Amino acid sequence: MSGMKGAAGPLLATLGVIVGFAATSAPSAAQDAAAKVQKGRELFDDYGCGSCHTLADAGATGHVGPGLDGNTKLSEAFVADRIKNGEGAMPAFGQLSPEDIATLSSYVMQASKK
Repeated sequence: MSGMKGAAGPLLATLGVIVGFAATSAPSAAQDAAAKVQKGRELFDDYGCGSCHTLADAGATGHVGPGLDGNTKLSEAFVADRIKNGEGAMPAFGQLSPEDIATLSSYVMQASKK
């Protein structure tokens, strides 16, 4: 029996590290998600999206392009394509990195559903 106690100590210590890691990972994931939303909001503002589109989360009140709040015609792929390639009055923002386009389109989709 005493051999089991000796083995249990390191095992319990390892489990404590794993449980501690899991407990600290959740806030980090939430912080990462919040940072991504904030980055998307900043891109929306920095590239003047609100001068043409309405999006309540960003405080945007533009009336040139389609309103984004509650727009059921949007998909993340559609928004990313429009950001990258533009169409009609919408200019292309191909100068954005693929990561920034993904962040911005994800933000627009999340914010438009609020």
